[in-house]
Amino acid sequence: MNIFITIPDAPERLQEPAPPADFGLPVRTLDIAAVWRSPATATLLAGEIGRHPGNLHAHMQRISVWHALGNPAQTAAAVVDLWIALGACGLDLRTRMLLQHHAALEQHNLDIYLHARLHCGVDRHDPELALRGVVLARPVEGERIFLRPAPTHTSPAGMSRTP
Repeated sequence: MNIFITIPDAPERLQEPAPPADFGLPVRTLDIAAVWRSPATATLLAGEIGRHPGNLHAHMQRISVWHALGNPAQTAAAVVDLWIALGACGLDLRTRMLLQHHAALEQHNLDIYLHARLHCGVDRHDPELALRGVVLARPVEGERIFLRPAPTHTSPAGMSRTP
């Protein structure tokens, strides 16, 4: 049994096996092929964005998937994630996304909101951006402490615990 895959034109060279579609993400193109257009693919892309927010390629693929599936709520959420990741950078890309996905953003009253912040960008702590499906929004600003440190017990002077 041969576990290696060889290239037909050059049998001496080994070819890396491609993972099945369920376990891999499309890498080379911004527009997702029809076989990849599923909510599962968009969920995988959202997980990738959560781990690596600066991966603009994954952002664009996620927007493309939700737009192709005709889900305006998730398309708007994906556009908001891209805006959060870009910050004040990428004015041309943010403008293009605002124009292309105006209808999806309008359903959540985000078209005017994002247009007003076109030059300065958006803050991830803004509660207006906390839509269902937005991965990078953190509507609570500041640090939350869920566990408090245990008080330290000091012994009175002259009473050491060491033998």
